[in-house]
Amino acid sequence: MYKKIELIGTDLDGTLLNDDKELTEETLFALRNAHNKGVHIVPITGRPLRGVPSCIKELPQIEYIISSNGAEIFDVKNGCTLFSFSIDSKTSRVLIDELRKLDCMFEPFCDGAGYTEQSIFDYYVSTFKGTPLEDYFFSSRVICDSYDQLFDGKSNCAEEIFVNCAKAETRSRVIEIVEKLGGLQYCNLGDRFIEITKKGVDKGAALKAICAHLGVDINNTIAFADGENDLEFMQAAGTAVAMENAFPIIKNAADIITKSNNDNGVAIIINELIQ
Repeated sequence: MYKKIELIGTDLDGTLLNDDKELTEETLFALRNAHNKGVHIVPITGRPLRGVPSCIKELPQIEYIISSNGAEIFDVKNGCTLFSFSIDSKTSRVLIDELRKLDCMFEPFCDGAGYTEQSIFDYYVSTFKGTPLEDYFFSSRVICDSYDQLFDGKSNCAEEIFVNCAKAETRSRVIEIVEKLGGLQYCNLGDRFIEITKKGVDKGAALKAICAHLGVDINNTIAFADGENDLEFMQAAGTAVAMENAFPIIKNAADIITKSNNDNGVAIIINELIQ
């Protein structure tokens, strides 16, 4: 017998959205039904706020969105940031300077957007145009002349820095830099990407923060997830659900394994547990 559910926290890509980055009618119906029964619906994603698709942002059932892997909690109805847990401006600049020395691409996220220099944006155009990810990259990124101007070490703070490096030795060097600077943490995504955030900031910590704000017992929450950056989120929730398409580490942390994101796995469990 599972606990009463007061809050549903769900990842987006590979979880709530199918591979075409769509919210199916079956899943939408399940979310509406849960909301009508008084359950809070909270998307918890690695995307910056601008990259959250309109099919999620515009749902009247969505009160809060947790973005950038827990670095920002956005109050949808009031149109403002509720909590922000960013890397401080000085460390953001030092980290950018260090990453410049490596054979990798990287982007800082700030104010709900991914800031991208022209060469990286051109790479996205050539790689993702005409794919399901086209809308995400083009809507979530802001082209800037130089990260060095935007992050001067005195003002802007990075919510997250997303690193793309194909070589294992480069990824190892990125991790060394993160550990040397201190006050930071990293998460590997597959064998190419690294997400860097402020130490202690993750989806699990953000789930605890939104539960405290809403007065929800975290034991009465359910987490839906698929990726490696969801582990703390799964561990924090009262009931952890892994998608059939999830990484093994997420499946091992799950109380329930549901069908894949292409087979309405989230909807199946919501309909089962929330009567």
